Amino acid sequence: MNKRLLSLAVCAVLCAGAAVVRVAAQDADINNGRVVEMIHLGLDDDIVIAKIKSGKCAFQLADPDLMELKKAGVSSKVVAAMLDASVLTSARVAVDKKSVEMHTLAQAKVGGRLGSALTYGIKSVKSKAYLDGPHSAAIANPSPVISVELPRGETIDSYILVVLDGKKDRRELEVASVGGIVGGKSGIRAEAIQRTSSQSLGGNKFNLTTETLKKGEYFIYVVGSADSIKGVYGRGYDFTVE
Repeated sequence: MNKRLLSLAVCAVLCAGAAVVRVAAQDADINNGRVVEMIHLGLDDDIVIAKIKSGKCAFQLADPDLMELKKAGVSSKVVAAMLDASVLTSARVAVDKKSVEMHTLAQAKVGGRLGSALTYGIKSVKSKAYLDGPHSAAIANPSPVISVELPRGETIDSYILVVLDGKKDRRELEVASVGGIVGGKSGIRAEAIQRTSSQSLGGNKFNLTTETLKKGEYFIYVVGSADSIKGVYGRGYDFTVE
C-alpha cells in the first residue's frame, strides 16, 4: 500500500470514528452539562428549550444545582423548561436498581363456573386478571431493593406488593369472587398481599422493603388503577424472584 492509499485509509477511519461520536452524543441524555454546553455555544434560549422538549432528559435540579446553572449563565427561562421536563407523570420504579416498566392487567378470565353450577353456588366463580408470559423480564433476588419515585399528588400507600399465581403461559391475579359461602367479593385477596414498609428518601422518593420473598412472580399493584368499564383490572410493575 503506497503512502497516498494509507493516508486515505487513516482519514476514513478517523471520519468514521467522528461520526460514531456524533451519533452517540445525539443519543445521549440531555443533562445539566449538555444544557450549559449549548448555552456556551451561543444557542438561543428557544433552541435550547426545543432540544429539552424533544430530547430524553436527566437533570439534577436540587438547590445547589440550580445555583450552578445560574453561575454558568443559564437563563431562568431555560431552567424553568428543565424543571417542567423533570415533572413525573407516572411513577419511576426500579427493582434491584433495574428499571421496571408499568404493565396493565387488561385481560380477565372467569374460572369455577362449572364447579359453582355443580355445587348449586356453594363454590364461587372467580374473576382473574393476568399478564402474558410465565415470567417477568425483571429478575430480582429474594430480598429485593424496590425504589419508587412518585408524581406529585400520589402517595406510597397506593403501592402494594402482591404475589401472582404462576401458570405455564401467564401470571394471574384474582380480582373478584362471586357466590360461594361468603358471597361476592371484589378486590385482591388478602393472602396475596405481601407485607411491606416504606422508607422516605426525601422528596417523592421511597424504598419499599419486604420480608424475604419466596421464588415466584410478583406485582407492585397501584391501588385505584382499575377501571372495569374500560376493561382495565389494575396497573403495576412486575418482577420475578428466582
